[in-house]
Amino acid sequence: MLENIVVWLGDELAFAGSSLLDTSKRVSVWYLASALLFAGVLLTVRYGRQGWLRLQPYLSWRVWFHRSARTDYQLWLVNRLLLALLIPKTLTQAVWISWLYFYWQEHGFRDLQLGWSTSVVMVLFTLCYFLIDDFSRFFVHWCMHKSPWLWAFHQVHHSAKVLTPFTVFRTHPVEGLLFFLRSMVSQSFVISVFLVAFPNQVSLWQIYGVLVTTFLFNVFGANLRHSGVALSYGPRIEKWLISPAQHQIHHSVARHHYDRNFGVMLAVWDRLFGSWHAGHDDQAIRFGTQQAIDDMGMIGQWSQPFKDIQRLLRDRIKHRQMWLKQLSQKNAPHD
Repeated sequence: MLENIVVWLGDELAFAGSSLLDTSKRVSVWYLASALLFAGVLLTVRYGRQGWLRLQPYLSWRVWFHRSARTDYQLWLVNRLLLALLIPKTLTQAVWISWLYFYWQEHGFRDLQLGWSTSVVMVLFTLCYFLIDDFSRFFVHWCMHKSPWLWAFHQVHHSAKVLTPFTVFRTHPVEGLLFFLRSMVSQSFVISVFLVAFPNQVSLWQIYGVLVTTFLFNVFGANLRHSGVALSYGPRIEKWLISPAQHQIHHSVARHHYDRNFGVMLAVWDRLFGSWHAGHDDQAIRFGTQQAIDDMGMIGQWSQPFKDIQRLLRDRIKHRQMWLKQLSQKNAPHD
């Protein structure tokens, strides 16, 4: 038994470490380096020799070994082990796709027989997959800020006082489960629909086994989003694509930055929901929530959300009791 646990633990940790070399993972050293190169070139074009000085937050050991950053690493590894236990191995995307595939057929949805070439179907499939996946990320993220119940868990991510690329993994396990389900539902939906509508033609445009949009997103600075490097794409591009500077605004403690820039890749969802905010290369931002959770270690990051949920429940019950009392007094017969 103990031997099996040790083997499992070793395999999971090795798999986590392999993310640093896997081109399908955002924190791959290749993408970490490409973000540095992308920002360096762009900032040098804009500011000359001073451009590379703006990259200091991305390279500073004071940032990478900050207490907040060390909590990021702990949550990354321990959450990975915990979710490996909580999510059944049988709960795979293939299971959901198969169920939906037969569900569509049973309800009369069949091959559209449009005669489109495989290339056209691939482009359409890639576009639909990207748009639905990106919107679902935006919408779940938006809900996590608007619902106090969900924010209780999402605050863990926002409690980072410094940002590094590994802050993307600074999440509560409950949020990890929610985003796992989001991915499962949205992607399985698109894949199953296209498998029924265009049998034997479904395939994504990929580069090195990664969806082309994700590959480009990672190459061109995705890891700068969680960093202290303020890099704006300019107002015109930022109306369509979320820049690192815009996402850093999302992490800002400034009140006028609250609930801004929820998007992952596309900025159009924020414009539609009225949460868009432009970034700037010279913005000076403090990160965190300005709550006690900002200074908590891994155990506190796990436990504080449950304490907040307990408080919300008590308030809800108290409010309900007061409402019932007022209602009973109002309906009581008068002498």
